[in-house]
Amino acid sequence: MGQLINEFTWSASRHKLFADCRRAYYYCYYGAWGGWDEGAAPRTRRLYRLKNVKTLDMWAGSLVHETLAEALRRFSMKGAPITAGELQANARIKLRAGWVEAVNRDWERYPKKTNLWELYYGNGKSLPPEKTERIKGKVNDCLAAFADSEILKEILSVSYLAWKPIDKLDTFQNDGLKVWCALDFAFTDPAGILRILDWKTGGEDVDAIRLQLACYTFYAVEKWLVQMENVQVCGVFLKDGARVQAYPCSPEILVEARDKMLTSAAAMRSLLADPEANTPKEEDAFALCDDTRSCGRCNYREACPRFADAAPPAGNG
Repeated sequence: MGQLINEFTWSASRHKLFADCRRAYYYCYYGAWGGWDEGAAPRTRRLYRLKNVKTLDMWAGSLVHETLAEALRRFSMKGAPITAGELQANARIKLRAGWVEAVNRDWERYPKKTNLWELYYGNGKSLPPEKTERIKGKVNDCLAAFADSEILKEILSVSYLAWKPIDKLDTFQNDGLKVWCALDFAFTDPAGILRILDWKTGGEDVDAIRLQLACYTFYAVEKWLVQMENVQVCGVFLKDGARVQAYPCSPEILVEARDKMLTSAAAMRSLLADPEANTPKEEDAFALCDDTRSCGRCNYREACPRFADAAPPAGNG
């Protein structure tokens, strides 16, 4: 494998972090770069470790996504039935394994292992039972809602040959800008409409979802050569009984989304000392956020100068 290059790209999640806090953005996309290497500088290793911390709700969402992707792949290959019990049993194994990784601090050696925010910035060993029970309940409820949903019946009613690659992470080009997006699921229905579905385990942020799903539309047009009018993008809100909400992508909405991507990327590039090499200006050029409410669940509290006088997390100093 050749040497990895930190090239400039854009994504909806990168845009959100840049809007929330530019210093956290710096830590995530520049300060943490190369931190997977055991020979990296200690601060780089620490920032990479912090980059991989997840809150309980983020962890629950990722487990739901993984469990659904695996179940749909098994169905496509073996016709294995998708039931609430089977989904929940598989998720239970993931929950237990992840919890053991977090408590045993496996992430100290392998930063990609499960590292939970509430433990990392807590006592590192335990959480109130009501918190862990809430997360278990959230995962189980989301999976049960999917298993009993009309959208699953619709998916399984068409041939798997009409399915697109499951849980697909890929890029497309927007006026020379490389854009990342991760599609949860897509299939072509009997009417010839490409249905792009995004599993949601949280609430409904309409503006953020519209931007994200517009990216999916651009991807489908470029990669799958689908006519824009034949694409339908939907959020599937699993906490709300797997409610399906379509987000029409009119030409006006898509133009607005394309402009937002380019404007956002230009703002990010303005903080680069060398845009061609994607080399950032000094760390202090990336301002701390003004709204400190977003600090409450920030991964980078341990590194942030705003919290420099705070006591280090238990066992993490």
